[in-house]
This record gives sequence, C-alpha cells and structure tokens, in this order.
Amino acid sequence: MIKDEMLKALQADVNAWPKRVKAAGVTNAGGAAYTPQARNLEILRTPDDPEATYAYMLRAWESPDADQGSASWERIISQAGPRATWEWLMADPEAPYAPLFDDLRERVRTALEAHPSYAAWHAATAQKAAEQAEDTARIQRVMDEMRSGKRRRPTI
Repeated sequence: MIKDEMLKALQADVNAWPKRVKAAGVTNAGGAAYTPQARNLEILRTPDDPEATYAYMLRAWESPDADQGSASWERIISQAGPRATWEWLMADPEAPYAPLFDDLRERVRTALEAHPSYAAWHAATAQKAAEQAEDTARIQRVMDEMRSGKRRRPTI
C-alpha cells in the first residue's frame, strides 16, 4: 500500500472515530452520550485533508508530555477501553496504515496502558468476564441437573 492510500485509510478511520466512541456507549459527566466534536478536538478539524490529520497526530506525540494523554482519555478509556481512543489508530499494528506509525506505536500503546483509567477499565472488564463465566456455569449446572433428573424441567 502506498503512503497516499494509507493516509486515506487513516483519514477514514479518524472521521469514523466519533461514531465509534458513541456506539461504544461512552457518556459525559451528565450521563448523555459522548460524541467527540471538532470544536473540542483538533484531530477532527481536517476531515478532508489526510496529510494535515497525519501531521497533527505526529505533532501531538512530539510533545514530551503526550504520554499523559488527552482530556478525553479518562472518560473514553475507563468506559470503553483504549481501543476507543483516536490514539489507538496509531497503536494498532493491524491497521492498513500501521507503517506510518512504526516509530511511535510502542510509545502510544505504553501510554494508553499506563493511564490510570486503563486500570479501572481493565478491572471492570475482568469483573464482567467473571460474572459471565459464573452465569454460564450456573446455567450449565441447572441443565445438568435437569438431564440427570435431580431437577424437574419447567412446565410452560
């Protein structure tokens, strides 16, 4: 894939990012759906200029304090995980434009995982998985009891 094609694919993903955040169920402080807006985020201000979007992404991570994250990290990561951030587009090794970020990928990924909201998201995800496993085990136990005759099947 040539650089121009990679930039177009990157721009398409950046343009789709606000919808992904909303679809992930991220909410603002008031409990309403959070949708990133161009007026608040420079990354969204160049929807028709892939070169400018790419330049912004690089410029944002040239800053020595970029590892601390953006203002929206707390909200997005704690509620939907690091893959819902626009920075994940840089950290994703499977993206068609991944070669554009070879020099930054590890730094971005490390920063996302080191952010305090990552621990909250990871704990919530682990809790949900444990609850699902418990529900699955309970259902299997009931089914096994019905099959063995220890429990009567429900009559409907």
